[in-house]
Order: sequence, then C-alpha cells, then structure tokens
Amino acid sequence: MRSRRLRTGFAVAMGQIAGWVSRAVGRGGGTALPGLVVDYLDPSALAHLARQLPGGVVMVTGTNGKTTTSHLIRAMLEAAGWAPIHNASGSNLSRGVLATLLRHASFTGALRVPENAIGVFETDEAAVPRVLRDTRARVLVVTNLFRDQLDRYGEVNAIAQQWRDAISALPGSHDLRLVLNADDPTVSALDGGSATTIRFGIGDPDVGRDAPDHASDANFCPVCGGRMRYIRVTYGHLGDFVCDNGHARPTPAIVATDIQADGWEGTAFTLKTPRGERRVSLPVPGLYNVYNALAGVASSEALGCDLEPIASAIGTFRGAFGRFERFTIDGRRLVMVLAKNPVGMNEALRTVVGRGGSGHHVLVALNDFDADGRDVSWIWDADFEILVGQVSCLTISGHRADDLAVRLKYAGVIGSIPSSGTVTVLGGLADALDGAVSGAPVGGTVVAMVTYTAMLELRSLLVRRGHARAYWDDAGVNSPEVTAR
Repeated sequence: MRSRRLRTGFAVAMGQIAGWVSRAVGRGGGTALPGLVVDYLDPSALAHLARQLPGGVVMVTGTNGKTTTSHLIRAMLEAAGWAPIHNASGSNLSRGVLATLLRHASFTGALRVPENAIGVFETDEAAVPRVLRDTRARVLVVTNLFRDQLDRYGEVNAIAQQWRDAISALPGSHDLRLVLNADDPTVSALDGGSATTIRFGIGDPDVGRDAPDHASDANFCPVCGGRMRYIRVTYGHLGDFVCDNGHARPTPAIVATDIQADGWEGTAFTLKTPRGERRVSLPVPGLYNVYNALAGVASSEALGCDLEPIASAIGTFRGAFGRFERFTIDGRRLVMVLAKNPVGMNEALRTVVGRGGSGHHVLVALNDFDADGRDVSWIWDADFEILVGQVSCLTISGHRADDLAVRLKYAGVIGSIPSSGTVTVLGGLADALDGAVSGAPVGGTVVAMVTYTAMLELRSLLVRRGHARAYWDDAGVNSPEVTAR
C-alpha cells in the first residue's frame, strides 16, 4: 500500500511539473500533457483521484452536445450549492479528466477540494469504458448517438455496444444512474431495463416533421431489429418512434413543451419535471440546445436538486465556447456555430434559415485534422440544399475548402447566389474572416459554421484581435488541448 501511494504521489508531482513547464514555455495549457505523464507513470491514478470526490462523478457523453450539456450541468449544480470540478476546456479523453483532477491534487495524491465538490466530466465517446470504470461515475449522461468520425469511432452500433458493455461490467453494488435521451432509439435502449434511469425528451407535438432526414442513423429498432417508424421527428433520427414489433419511445420524466424560438436570442419553453414545471428562457438558440438543457435538468434530478435554482441557471446560461457564441466586429455581429457531422450541420443550417428572410451572410469552414476526423465524405450527407436561395454572400474556407466548394456547387447553393452577392473561396481563415465581415453591412450578421479545429483557429484569431476572451480562461487553463493549425 505504501509503495502504491508513493508511486501515485510521484506520478502526480511529475504531471504537475509537466503542466507548469508546458504553460511556462507556451507549448500548452496543462489540459492534456499532465494527464498523459501521470497515466504513463501510474495507470491507477485516475481511479485513485476521482474516487476521492465527495459528491462522486457526473459523466457526460454523446456525439453532439456534450460540451454544452456539461457546462449547463456545472451551472445548475453551482446554483444548487455544489462545487463542480469540471474539464471545462473540452479536453475529454481520460488524460483530460486526469489533468483536471491534478489541478486539485497535492503532491501526495490527495485531492484538495471542498466537502461539496462533485466531478462533472465531459467524456469522449471512445473513452467512456475507461473513464466509467475508473471513476465509478454516480451519473452517466448520454445526449445522443449520431454518425461521427467513422475513421475513428466506427458505426454507431459499435459505439453503443461498447457503452452497454461498460455499463454491464460495473460491479453489482455500484448504483449508477443513467440519464438518457428518450427521443434517441439507440440511447434510450442503453439501460436494458436494469439500471436506475431518468429520460428526457421533447413533448411539443408542434415541433417536428414526419420522417427522419437521409442522414438518419436509426432505421431499425435497437431492441429487436424491426423496422422503425416515426410519428414525429425533431432532428436527425430523434423523435417519437415505434418499431413494427411495438417497441416504442418511453415516456420521459423531463420534458420540454410549448417551445418558442426567438432567433439568435434563444428559445423559451415550458419545463416539466417530477418536481413541478417552470416557464424558462434558454439564451442560446437551436432545438438541440433545448435537448442539452433537458439533459442538464435530468442530471440534476438524478442528484436530487431542487427545481428553482436549476430553472434559474437555464435563464442565465451564456453558452459554451464555439456553440452559438456571438461576437461584435467592426459593427457587425459574428455568430459562431460548431458543425462537425451531418446532423450537427443540418441543425445549424435549419437554425440559420429559421431566422426568416433571405440574403444571409455565411462563412463555412471545413478542416480534416485529427480532431475533426480525416474523412470528410460526411459533407455529402449534410443538407446544404437548405441554403439554396437563402444566401447573398458566401465565404468558403478551411483546409478542405475546395471539397466544400464542390459540395455547395452540387447542392445548388453557389448557383443561387444573386448577381449582387459574392462567392469567395479562401483556404486561410484569417482572410476568410476579414472578407466575410467586410462584406456584411454595418449592423448585419455573419454566421460562421465551422468544424472543430476551424472553430479553435477562428476563436484564436478573435482573441488575438481583441474581439473575444480565450475560452480556456474560464476553465482555469491557458490553452486548448488541440492546437489549431
């Protein structure tokens, strides 16, 4: 036992020194390297540190929304009197979780946290088995499961099976509470009927359409393999469903009804929970952010939090970095939207068009670095046709700008730009940003729909130019895990 404590203490000390050196020489912000060092020296350190948290751990995973959801949960728990320890920088592999814990650890491997401390850890889909096993999370939140980075993750069914295996591998004495999206057939079936589960979903019959789009990843029932039929679709393959053999969407405990969108300003809805209901206004737009808020409320319900502070936290939430962030540049507004897979891009496109009118100024950037996924064929599954006749000034950028331009040409978007408008292809994001902003009228809005590393690069540009604050400042670190190229 003494030798193990010494090994953990040595690993923690080396990790903290690595983080200090990384920050001192400007080569990183301590969001990943310290965790890598500690994990190499002592693979048991994550379990040792995480299991010292007095309130346990809330894990948040899923294809889309895990960053926003984890930020919402952090805000809600703070409002409810907890002290969250949160990997707010978005470093969500096991090394990122470790690096977050290291900032609160002594050289001996003891956590120095208040009695009301609780871990809120966004977790990469592929890292779930390791992080769940080591942290023995108290709550596991799953936002959704869509096709994303096929070269890295594989198909959605493979990821779902990994999650099921990880849940079933927990000791029988472990009281795991699952927070699942009732509107996602694959996610909703993860509990197998054995774990304590709280589900969330959209309950407004006026929100949705008749059939999923062609990018749907849930055409067959995850329980029996029967053909899935949809009564109503909210987005992607999410909605109200039933299969040919009668397996239907379960009734969620946390529900949003009477949903009213207010452009870029956000979305109002009636929140219904077992503890009562409240009319709330979420200051970030998009139906998927309503889902994120519901996931946060369901997580708070799993922890027994009162409704009043949770509803209040929704109304004051300011969003996560790169997710409908708004900036002012030379009298124009820039709205930044992360869109990294077909479903995410489709919802970003619908949100733009849903503002009404036409003549939108749009910047779209596509990268294919490791953090984005090398395979960009997904752009052919995104419904860029939505933008036909809607855009007056289009700027295309990123490492794969030419591929994106071809896709937008075949979608008919480029051909629909009026003669008074512009179409510009600029691989460099700095020039693309300048061109897109200068092409918009004073008082106008430019919407930037960007993949992950393009988002980091664009934010870095804005920070250097004084238009934004570095998002990692809020996380207590100095730079993002992934360096934009």
